[in-house]
Amino acid sequence: MSAAGPSALAAQGLEVAIDTADGPVHPVRSVSVSVARGEIVGVVGESGCGKSTLLRAIAGVLPRGTRVTGGSLTVHGCAITAGRRCDGVAMVFQDPMTSLNPVMRVGDQIAEVPRRRDGLSRSAARNVALELMTEVGIPAPEKRFGLYPHQLSGGLRQRVLIAAALSGDPKLLLCDEPTTALDVTVQAQFVALLRRLCAERELGILYVTHDLPLVAMLCQRINVMYAGQIVERGNTTDVLRTPRHPYTLALLEAAPRLADRNRELASIPGQPPALTAGLAGCAFSDRCRYAGAGCHSAPPLETEAAGHQSGCVRVDDIDWTKPVSVS
Repeated sequence: MSAAGPSALAAQGLEVAIDTADGPVHPVRSVSVSVARGEIVGVVGESGCGKSTLLRAIAGVLPRGTRVTGGSLTVHGCAITAGRRCDGVAMVFQDPMTSLNPVMRVGDQIAEVPRRRDGLSRSAARNVALELMTEVGIPAPEKRFGLYPHQLSGGLRQRVLIAAALSGDPKLLLCDEPTTALDVTVQAQFVALLRRLCAERELGILYVTHDLPLVAMLCQRINVMYAGQIVERGNTTDVLRTPRHPYTLALLEAAPRLADRNRELASIPGQPPALTAGLAGCAFSDRCRYAGAGCHSAPPLETEAAGHQSGCVRVDDIDWTKPVSVS
């Protein structure tokens, strides 16, 4: 974590609603998350738990019919009206082929913000883009400046997206599973790139993924999200080695492990609940093997030790001694 100063992100009690014919659905429910300058923080959970919606709410790019209904946002010390875009925030999406303009040269896409927002000449903006392409590790940037997205590999397209995101000099970078389509070797290179950019630029990064081994490599802190809420958070090593919420434990048990390839993968029984306004108590209780009578009350996040927080009311009644590994 970096020296004292404005944090990259402080989100408090964010609420998001999606308007549907059957009434509003609430994919993000009273979520608070923070990222310091020079820190990478992870958000993990199953598909549909609200991770991507949380990022879009912070970036101010929610789709039509989806709106922020509560909470506050502060980026680099500046309060941001929820649902509005902020110059200090940039976002990198999962699929670069749908995020990049297929009929525009990649160099011009990186140079677009310096030209349009900063008013640079075409030549000056080109120089900025070439510098950014070099910074993110794109080989022979002069040659690749004039190429189109389909002429680059998946790994290079993601580097173009990173360069384009950095062109606005953001304080906060939001990453929505950007390594999903990359092979293991390219993924490792991408992780190393994010770490370097985070340190050199004092960039705050909020990284959404379902990949627990990736989080273990990349993130200093982790937030475990289920049914639109944070159910556990803390230092990444502490949370993954000594989980204190049954949902986190279930995610770890379901994760594939290279050291035990013959192990049958576990699954989490049941389905996530409908995210309606009437959802009460622990949202995971219907799928939890440890559920008891007390689980029908709404569990707050309680601090266990060293900032490790759990939203399980039965945390002291469960045997957590079984070691867990994501390697």
